[in-house]
Parts: sequence; C-alpha cells; structure tokens
Amino acid sequence: MDLVTATRAARELVRLVGLDPADRVAFAPVRTAIERRISVERQYYYQRLSPWLVLLAVPPFLVILGGNPRAAATVVALPVTALAARMLTVRYRGAQVRLATLLTLVFTTFLWASAVTQHGRSVAPWYLPEIAKGAFALLVLVEAPILGLWWLHYRSRVNEDCHAHDRLVVGVVEVAHRIHRERSGWRSAATCRKWTQDIDDLAVDAARCLALPERTDTADRRLRAELRVEAERIAEGIRLLKAELVRARSEEDVSDVVASLVRGLLLVALIDRAALLATAPPAPAPPRLLARLGAQLVPACVLLLAAWLVPMIPVVADRPSVAQAAMWSLMISAGTVLATANSEVRNRIQDAVAKAFPPA
Repeated sequence: MDLVTATRAARELVRLVGLDPADRVAFAPVRTAIERRISVERQYYYQRLSPWLVLLAVPPFLVILGGNPRAAATVVALPVTALAARMLTVRYRGAQVRLATLLTLVFTTFLWASAVTQHGRSVAPWYLPEIAKGAFALLVLVEAPILGLWWLHYRSRVNEDCHAHDRLVVGVVEVAHRIHRERSGWRSAATCRKWTQDIDDLAVDAARCLALPERTDTADRRLRAELRVEAERIAEGIRLLKAELVRARSEEDVSDVVASLVRGLLLVALIDRAALLATAPPAPAPPRLLARLGAQLVPACVLLLAAWLVPMIPVVADRPSVAQAAMWSLMISAGTVLATANSEVRNRIQDAVAKAFPPA
C-alpha cells in the first residue's frame, strides 16, 4: 500500500468502530504510524527497483557457471539455507507454507551434501574457471560486505525512525481493508481460505513485531523470552478470528471480524500493550516435534560443516584418501545424530581430525 491508499483505508476502517477520522487527536496515532512506516519503506523500495542491483547477481552467476563444483554448490546452498532458516523461525500454519518449508529443507540438505561430496576442477570452457575465481573473490570480499552493511543501515534507519508497532499497524490496515472490501464473497470457500491465510500471516507478523527484539539487549534472555510469550499470546488472539471467518453466516459476521481487527489496530497504534494482553488467550505450547528436531539438527549441521572444512586443511588435502575417509566419517556421524538424537559433536570432530592427521 502507498501512503495515500493506506490512509484512506484506515479512515474507512475506523468508522466501523464509531471513530470519526476527522477527529485529529483520536486518529493521529494511526495516521502517524502509517506515515512513519511507509515513508521509510518507500525509500528502500525504490532502491530495490534500481537496475544497478542486477549487477549484484553477476558474480554468483559466474561462480555457478564456471567455478569448481564445490564452490558452485556452496554459493547456491547459502541463500537457500538462509531462506530455510527464515521459514523455520516463523510459525506459519498454512498447508502450502508447511509443504514449501519441508521441500526447502530437503533441497537445502541435498545442496550441502553436494557441496561436501563434490570434488575436482571446473570443466567450463574458455577462461570461465579463471573468471569464476575472480568472481568468487569479488563476491566474498566486496559484494557480501556491502550487502551486509546496507542491510545493517536499513535496519538501523527503520529502528531509529519507526516503532515496531508501526509495521503491524500497516499490516492490519491492509488485511482488514481487504476483508472488508471482499465481505460480499463470504459464501466462497476460496475467498474464505484466502482470508484465513491473511489472518495467519498477520499473526506471524504480530508475533515478530510485538516481541520487540530490536529494543532489548541480546544477552537479556529473560526479558526477551517474556516479550516473546506476550507477543505469541496476542498473535494467538488474532488467529482465533479465523474460526469466526470460517463460521460466518452473513456479511455482518465478516464485518464483526473486521471491527475486531480495527479495535486491535487502535490499541497497537496507541502502543497499549496492557489492553492487548487483557483479552489475549494463553500462549500456545511450543511444538515438541520442532524442538526435538532443532536439538538434533544443530549438531548435525555442525558435523556437516566439519565434513566440508576438514578436507580443506592443507595437511589433510595433500592426502586424498585420508580426506575422503574423514569426510565420510563426519557425514555418517551427522546422519547418526539425526537418527538417534545422541550427539557428541566435539568428540566426534576431534576423533575425525585426529584420524585425518598423519602420525607425528
């Protein structure tokens, strides 16, 4: 939404709960939150449309096209891994998103297995192998630091000029206005599914924004955990609206859901956390399966990383048979950790390295 559209939508929505948008004092928190968020986002939105950004894709493309198999597989695996981690950190409940997360995890595992097992030099024609080496150095030494600094600047600018609630205000306006505009299609199953997906996405945004991670110290785990639980409670209250949309029998029932969203919108704009928590349900219990998988996945990832790095140690790389043995030993250990949840990562890595090194 652009600034004008979002403001008009917010004015239309607040009328549903009896608030006069002409009352500048009452409407000011909503308008200010929208203006702050969209004005900051708009600057970086136009930067993302710059044709110069196409040049950033050239170095990784050259590495994939002409680099050695291990470097090419690693360059592909890194962004896919970041995407998988992002999908795992949010608690989407839609079937399509869960399936996409599972497929992304499988693809990530395949890519890292390929990066670990690939050997040999590039077979690309012409001077592509040499060009790929230069592109890899450019990617690691120049492009990656620049992108990292740009992202840090963007986050600092957003955190400086906006409150965490501002993004949620804009999100509620978009979802509530869309449902209000399409309320006449309440009989359509496809429309209802789309509404429930929008509500679920909004709940995920609420859990992320209301946890206020950028306003707390990283080491203060107790406070961060407390804020996270509160945010999950509010997000769970938003998810309860899905049942009301599914059970709707008329446009009035859909309008009641929109009114509930608007009342929450006003509280978020006022940063009235106590009022939001007053009607929020208890926080949902964390999924035990996900916790167990996380406890097994981290050690397995460490072992796979070791399987990739140990053969690169110069004294090991000079002995291909020893490097292969160490790599496969660590990969089998990673599979054992995933299968049995009995991991001793440090001892396994040390044993593999000790076997890989030649005797003194």
